[in-house]
Amino acid sequence: MRQYQAPKGQSTVDTLPEDALLVHQYALLNPLSIDAEDWADLPCEPLLTPNVNARPHLLPQLVRLNEMPKDARLALRERIERHRQRGVAFFCALLGSHAPAERVARHLMHHLEQRRQGDSRYWWLRFYDPYVFRHLCWQLDAEQMDVLLGPVHAWTWPDDDGRWHSQRHQSSEAPKVYHLFLSKEQWQCIDRLALLNSTLEMLVLLAPEVEQNAVLWQWVDNLLEQAEQWPLPEDDDRQLYAEQAVRFHPRMHDHPVILSCLKRAREPGMTYTQACADLDDARMMDLAAELDDRDIRKEAP
Repeated sequence: MRQYQAPKGQSTVDTLPEDALLVHQYALLNPLSIDAEDWADLPCEPLLTPNVNARPHLLPQLVRLNEMPKDARLALRERIERHRQRGVAFFCALLGSHAPAERVARHLMHHLEQRRQGDSRYWWLRFYDPYVFRHLCWQLDAEQMDVLLGPVHAWTWPDDDGRWHSQRHQSSEAPKVYHLFLSKEQWQCIDRLALLNSTLEMLVLLAPEVEQNAVLWQWVDNLLEQAEQWPLPEDDDRQLYAEQAVRFHPRMHDHPVILSCLKRAREPGMTYTQACADLDDARMMDLAAELDDRDIRKEAP
């Protein structure tokens, strides 16, 4: 796996800076994750889009931090930390922007609803969710990210370890277009995000020594795509396929034993998980060692 390098315009700090709530003018809050009484006192605006059928108080909220007194803004750190200890992000993101709230809200609402080529339906793009935005940082090209940011010059979001990441515009020039257009391939990646995130969560438990970064995330996404193409129709099977490569060997699925399991999974009534049921961790490590031995023999003069 190649060494990770942060994308242009992106930075990371271990903890939320002391002045973060002062230098960011807005924040995003997901009311589906936070109890109503914990944000009822905040100046908020629901991101209500034309084609969504939901109550405003259940939609993502744009919090106008710049309307709050300094002491009140700084006091929000306690709420952020309290929710972090419970495994919940109080704010999905902090937004740095000198644009008025109306413009920021309009831009965000404009991009929440997306159209796919050849499809008349509207699709909800959850870019406000940090578990989605972290992947958009490697799925979108530089111009697309600048379009998504729009009037926001700094988009800062938390991760599970308490670190905060910030994405800024990658070009000093204004984008040539003002709406985000996603390719078919990008939509396919987005459609896999739920499975990708659940697989990454499992790898945190099963392979804590593997660093969680965009290189791993892209690799796991590629593995899930490979599993889909076999085809392995069940999410559990695709997740197992990806876990095997990450935990034991990048070419795990080239081993004849694993290939046999993949072929058995095509039989009626059989799943890949069932086909691999007899392969415990010790057996998988033996198979990985056999692949390494084969590589050594190939390299020998």
